[in-house]
Amino acid sequence: MIFNRKQTRSSRNNVIVVNKPGNEIITESFNRLKDNILFFNADNKVKIIQISSSTACEGKTTVIANLAVTMANNGLKVLLVEGDLRAPRIHHAFNLENEFGIYDYMLHNKSLKEIVKHTDVKVDVITRGEKIENPSAVIASEKYKNLITQAKEEYDYILIDCPPVLEISDYIHISTISEGTLFCVAYGQTKKHQVKEAINLLRKSEINILGTVYTMVDYNHNKAYMNSRYSNYYTNH
Repeated sequence: MIFNRKQTRSSRNNVIVVNKPGNEIITESFNRLKDNILFFNADNKVKIIQISSSTACEGKTTVIANLAVTMANNGLKVLLVEGDLRAPRIHHAFNLENEFGIYDYMLHNKSLKEIVKHTDVKVDVITRGEKIENPSAVIASEKYKNLITQAKEEYDYILIDCPPVLEISDYIHISTISEGTLFCVAYGQTKKHQVKEAINLLRKSEINILGTVYTMVDYNHNKAYMNSRYSNYYTNH
């Protein structure tokens, strides 16, 4: 089930919710999200997708992790990359050790193959690894771009989990290699002015906004959501 603010740290790590008993409606929501992406990408021009939000705790990591699993279940080869080098969470989502990641590629010349982690849900993952002192410089570097470019040759989709737009500007550097972004908006949490400001920043940077994902919807009257606070919808702009 999806975490709420009162749950423990360990339970917050269990964000893979698709295809689990009692989460049929959530699974269908992610299937719709996946199908919309595939439909609007029929010409296969968008293979690298970053996910963004206005502020922290809007469900980005949960969305991108479950989207990756849903795509993999559809037979696609998917790589999920940690893009938030300051506060990484992707390794938690898949119960992976945060080691042998981007840090090792950048500083120890490890290869793409050496830093990719394989999961039992058919999604490949690149974690951050050790703490990186200057994340923006790493993401803006040619070496980082080469990593993603190389991965693009081997995967159907590359999904990058980015830090919040209004808090850290790393999304700008990632957008130079991504081909589109999904934008998360948390129900009852994100303010209208925050969404407007973040969208304006994305558009000012000429980032291709593929659509929005509405998160943290409370379905108290639906039995399938009795223990969950989550759904998502894809809207093409």
